[in-house]
Amino acid sequence: MNNQHFVNKAFRIFVINSILSSAGVVLGTFVDAIILGNAFGEIGLSVLAVSMPIYMVYNLFGYAFGVGSSLKVAEAIGAEDKDGIRSYFTQAMFFAVAVGLVIAALGMLFLPTIIGLTGGAGIAAAGDYMWPIVITAPIFILAPVISLLIRSDADPFLSTLGISVSVIVNLVLDLIFIFGLNMGVFGGALAMVIGQCCAIAVYAIHFFKKHNHLKFGQTSLSPKACYQLFHGGFGIASAFIYQGITLVVINNLLSVTVGVGGLAVYNILFNVSLFAYAIFDGISLALAPLVATFAGEKDTEGVYNTMGLSLKTAVLLSAICALVLLIFAEPIAAMFGVTDNLPLVAQTIRIFAFGVVQTCFNCVMAHFYQTIKRPTLAGIIYFLRGFLLLIGFCAWLIPAFGVVGAALAIVAAETATLAILIFAALVLKKQGGYRNILLFREPVISKDNLYETTLSADIKELEKCVEEIEAFCERLDIDSKNAYFINLTIEELAANIINFGFNDGKPHYIHIKIALFEEDIYIRLRDDSTSYNPFEESEKPDEALDYLGVSIVRKKAKSFAYNRTLVFNNLLIIL
Repeated sequence: MNNQHFVNKAFRIFVINSILSSAGVVLGTFVDAIILGNAFGEIGLSVLAVSMPIYMVYNLFGYAFGVGSSLKVAEAIGAEDKDGIRSYFTQAMFFAVAVGLVIAALGMLFLPTIIGLTGGAGIAAAGDYMWPIVITAPIFILAPVISLLIRSDADPFLSTLGISVSVIVNLVLDLIFIFGLNMGVFGGALAMVIGQCCAIAVYAIHFFKKHNHLKFGQTSLSPKACYQLFHGGFGIASAFIYQGITLVVINNLLSVTVGVGGLAVYNILFNVSLFAYAIFDGISLALAPLVATFAGEKDTEGVYNTMGLSLKTAVLLSAICALVLLIFAEPIAAMFGVTDNLPLVAQTIRIFAFGVVQTCFNCVMAHFYQTIKRPTLAGIIYFLRGFLLLIGFCAWLIPAFGVVGAALAIVAAETATLAILIFAALVLKKQGGYRNILLFREPVISKDNLYETTLSADIKELEKCVEEIEAFCERLDIDSKNAYFINLTIEELAANIINFGFNDGKPHYIHIKIALFEEDIYIRLRDDSTSYNPFEESEKPDEALDYLGVSIVRKKAKSFAYNRTLVFNNLLIIL
């Protein structure tokens, strides 16, 4: 058995939590749209529509710093680089807050101008909703940064929990502030801010956990360091720049073409589309820490297996999503409290459904390219689908078809991007000699210098593994001393994990990997038990006796380390 069991389990856990997290983020604005639409009609939806570009700016910086730092942290965890982890974490936190303060100051200074640019000129309630959102910019930027970081540090559940808490708080306070205290659209904005604060409070629990890697440390806080971290996630985060610009363009085109009613209809379509995108983002955010960790470990097959699962899951879920939108367009449209334009809203939702599968593939591939340090490819995908092609199609179709034209433009832009992506990937694959259109640069590790296997909780399998390792050492002419310590390391650590880590009666596995790098021998053991570190001496008499062999391994190894990475125990020993 290869590493597939661990890839499957990690992906399943991460993708469920990531989709729930992404859906939770979307649900915050979705709840506001439903409540503001039912409470204030078209005016409420229009206010939310003109505020969306502000959220896009926050997402730009939050995801650029969050994705950039989380990928670097995941790779550093895979490479056992503790100083690197602390450096990237410190930079992400500092730059997120600093940029948020600058945006808040500039936003409050130019708020009337911003409202006018986003299509809100003449909507008096826009200022009441937007000023609390603008002044709390650091909170909105910091929340996704911390969420992505703790997800990369083997805590996807807490990330999901924090977002869930923020949604619940936002919903409850929306009802209290708007309907109970008659605070108008300002109450909706205040509820959103408090919800984000609650999310950050939940995320903070991670920093008190035993296996937390995210600690502050000395690092460079120069503009160059800020740019490097921002650039690391910009390929993905650039989508929010384009989304913000296209929202301004579409809002203004619709204002001129069909008026406030068109803004309200498009805002409903936009919120529905965000829920579909939450699936894509969830899959993409699940693959990122896995691919980055496997790449840091130089585990090529782990990278390919993760992407295979990601693409299969993406196609399945996007097809289901498209069917749901096609079948239930009317009930979905009715949730927003708009009755006059209900058939039009349902029509735009159905048109959008025909672009869901293409969108999903584009988003997943863009995240993958960003993760494997090919940000240019990721940036091109988002530039095409979210800016160049979308604005071009909107400028053509909205004047001709109104709001329906906006839905047609989305489908056309995604379909054209997919065609261009596949064509370009095939050309690059042929020119660069890559294995497939994933365009992943595989680490130069000879398979002859690599041994790996996966064991179950049956101790008898360890005996066969030891025999295979002896044959491996003999084939590579590894001297008898190193061969002895390789076998000793595997026997002692694997036996302790099976005997004391796998103690809950459930099926468990250990993945063992031995790789020769120049003069060093790397041994990595990964198991799926609850947190168990065989390098820690136990106070239990039976475990303490077995610790004798482990203590010999500790003394003879050049270095050794235990980490809780992804959702597994991970041991690295260098001989």
